[in-house]
Amino acid sequence: EERSIDKTLNSILKTNYPKDKIEIIVVDDGSIDNTFSIAKEFEGKMIKVFKKEINGGKGSALNFGIRKSSGEIIFTMDADTTVHQESLKKMVIYFKNPEVMSVTPAIITHKPINIIQRIQYIEYLTGLFLRKTFAALNAIHITPGAFSAYRKSFFETYGGYDENNITEDLEMALRIQFNKYKIENAESAMVSTNPPKDFFHLLKQRRRW
Repeated sequence: EERSIDKTLNSILKTNYPKDKIEIIVVDDGSIDNTFSIAKEFEGKMIKVFKKEINGGKGSALNFGIRKSSGEIIFTMDADTTVHQESLKKMVIYFKNPEVMSVTPAIITHKPINIIQRIQYIEYLTGLFLRKTFAALNAIHITPGAFSAYRKSFFETYGGYDENNITEDLEMALRIQFNKYKIENAESAMVSTNPPKDFFHLLKQRRRW
């Protein structure tokens, strides 16, 4: 993620959420590029950077970061996601309801470059409407790995991410639903993610889904 980690961290640093209530934890899951060294340049009072020597998969990296965290609300995000300045505030407000264990944002793709990315851009826009509809029915079935918020207490009570599951974000959402809790959608909390740029990577992503 050496090409995107700086944009991701800068987007969080620019958020208007109170800085004394933000703890940013970067987990490098045994990468072999320059991701770790770039992230280390940001390390300071708000940002802690850790490196796992052996790649354990996304679930393993998320669990590692959650164990290191001290906040009541956990935001998980990918290294190629950027977040709008207002999004954290717009998502946190839903946790006023004690039955809400997770809040999902409005995810769109970064500016599309080619036809494959343009198709995905339209797909993600359609998904905004569907996700709000699912939220009204309390039927959201996936908390996107790109960016989602959780109560830390849920992880403490029901366990962390399934490290052997290739769709760990879907499994987590179904576990929340199974335990009779709610997942909300903040339709005005915008975040952007990088979509696959060619057919091979798109096929790989969709086969995993």
